[in-house]
Amino acid sequence: MKIKTETIAFSIWCVILFSRILINQEISMISSPLKIYYISSALLIVFMFLQWIRERKKLKNSTLLFWGVAFFLYIVLFGKVLVNNNLKELTEFTFNALLVFYMLVFVMASYVCSHEHREIVFVKITFWTFTFGIILSAVLNWDGTLGLSELISNIFGGYTRTRATFGFYHANAAANIALCVIIMSSYLIYISKKRILYITIDMFMTYIILATASRTALSALILFGMLLAYNTFLNRVKSKNEKNILTAVLILAILLLLLFSSESGIEGLFKLSNRSYNFIYNIPVLVNSGRLWIGLGLIGSGEFYQLSQYNTFFVDNYFLYILMSTGIIGLIFIVCFMIYIGKSLVKHVDRTKFGKLTLIVFCVNVFSSLGETCFMYPAFTSCFAYTVLYLLYACGKSQPRTEKIVEVKYEDCL
Repeated sequence: MKIKTETIAFSIWCVILFSRILINQEISMISSPLKIYYISSALLIVFMFLQWIRERKKLKNSTLLFWGVAFFLYIVLFGKVLVNNNLKELTEFTFNALLVFYMLVFVMASYVCSHEHREIVFVKITFWTFTFGIILSAVLNWDGTLGLSELISNIFGGYTRTRATFGFYHANAAANIALCVIIMSSYLIYISKKRILYITIDMFMTYIILATASRTALSALILFGMLLAYNTFLNRVKSKNEKNILTAVLILAILLLLLFSSESGIEGLFKLSNRSYNFIYNIPVLVNSGRLWIGLGLIGSGEFYQLSQYNTFFVDNYFLYILMSTGIIGLIFIVCFMIYIGKSLVKHVDRTKFGKLTLIVFCVNVFSSLGETCFMYPAFTSCFAYTVLYLLYACGKSQPRTEKIVEVKYEDCL
């Protein structure tokens, strides 16, 4: 019996994602999940490289290749050339982690976009791996409560709130994966008749988000729902004035969403979530270090907490993390990449339903990154899914495709 190359590739991808889930657990269900992650990542990269040699034979210029090289140079510059000797060991670990992550998402995006129907397989495999992983972890490490009213009141409890972790090292890690499951299910709802199944799973994932009391994940989920509703109504209205009114309502709703957890506006929101410490401690430390342009060092975001060399604090914001670790130069590079992704997705937004949905996911992910370092960062497992989708629809070869990808029979995608 001949095994399809897709079966091999996506099986390894499944192992990679599941190992990342295990790495984020406080006590892993199996030993050495990090070793499994690196071994499976190496296998997939080598397998993709051999497939590329067999199928393409020669190097082809593309936007995907350009950004892949750009990110390689980015981490080499900050991880090897502009190294802060005080943080050399931490930089080495982060360099290796980012190098593997960038290689994985770029080669996977290249592999998926080389075949017309691999988008669906990618989404399906990713969705079920995340779903199985978080449900298994929740069952084995149950520490939630079932009272809906209690969950709602708890999430606004500030410092007194109780946060379920479901076996993960932090409540936000569980909430982030649960949110990703809901978002990935929205792709499958477009092409499957099993909507009740996905909605049932989404309800349980919503419960996990509430039980973890993650305001960032809950806000992102609400924003995701608003953007889906906005897209639906926008397709139904034809008048330009009606579209402008609808857009104004969306902007107002987002502003209210930013302030929903505080009675004192933006200032209160920062105080409630400890984000004010980013400005009190972190930015002044960076400015006074003399490394404003190149950052303190390419280290993990969690390493900034009580960093003895510089007395920094939590970095709960992706943009601040990039600024602290790679300085103004690194921030400019990342922002340019994000602008390119956003503009490219908007440009091709009318090509496919998956493309439209990816633009919404991109907006939600950028919003989430204001409260967590969850954009193109390997510590958040969801980034493995989101980043491939961004690269696929913004940089890959799949933009010219029509609605054929959602017309194909669901059962034919495996």
